[in-house]
Amino acid sequence: STSRRQRQMCIRDRLLYSALCYEEGHPRRTQHILKVYALARMLARQAELDEHQEAVLGAGAILHDIAIKDCKDRGLKATQAEQQQAAPALAAEFLEKAGYPADFLPEVLELVLHHHEYSRPRGPLMQLLMEADLIVNCYECPPDPARRQEIRSVFRTPQGRQLVSLTFLEEK
Repeated sequence: STSRRQRQMCIRDRLLYSALCYEEGHPRRTQHILKVYALARMLARQAELDEHQEAVLGAGAILHDIAIKDCKDRGLKATQAEQQQAAPALAAEFLEKAGYPADFLPEVLELVLHHHEYSRPRGPLMQLLMEADLIVNCYECPPDPARRQEIRSVFRTPQGRQLVSLTFLEEK
């Protein structure tokens, strides 16, 4: 199954490259994609996900904010509702062009559409994506003290809890 795993990595690399090109060098969004993707992959390996789950999580991490540019380009504010309207068509297009099987779309789209809905029930892939995204968000824009506890309450994996605690260390 090594060749299958290599094929899956190649597909994921095409998806990542396509998403980075789509962002046209936008510094924050490009870096955000790379950081969330890297962190999600690391958390996935630690969680010992199977090959399919790891592929879905990787694609979800790459595409989790893909609708922001589309919304902004159309003069919208890129609210969650606006992104959720734009995301399905974009995700389908990116996945298809990268070579993902059609059956990946529902699982990836679930991650893309709901990764900011912290109060809804979530499976292990959504949990890992939420944690990776929140950790990166905390580094990019440290939360105020009132929001810290709310953010910490989202974390359930030991690795995620440890990493998020590091983002809240006081400056020395």
